[in-house]
Amino acid sequence: MRSEDQDFIIQMVKELEQSIRHLVAEERRLTDKLGQERVAELLEFWQKRMPAEEEEAFKLALDHNDKKLTWIWLRLKRARQSRAKAGQALMKDRT
Repeated sequence: MRSEDQDFIIQMVKELEQSIRHLVAEERRLTDKLGQERVAELLEFWQKRMPAEEEEAFKLALDHNDKKLTWIWLRLKRARQSRAKAGQALMKDRT
């Protein structure tokens, strides 16, 4: 791997780390605001463990903060996957 490519990946990982820290802080703020019971319901929905007949009604009842929290979970998942792939690319280059 060229040095420029390696530098780019390293910078990307740093930016991903910063994004992850920001998203985790926002996740904590929202989970505190929503409360444990609501977060548990949202997790059940997010992890697709909710019965299909309940899911549609649940979706209709989502408010802004509910949607924002699920958006944060999606962004965290993607950012962590990207960080892992970047780390793997750097490790492959060193072997």
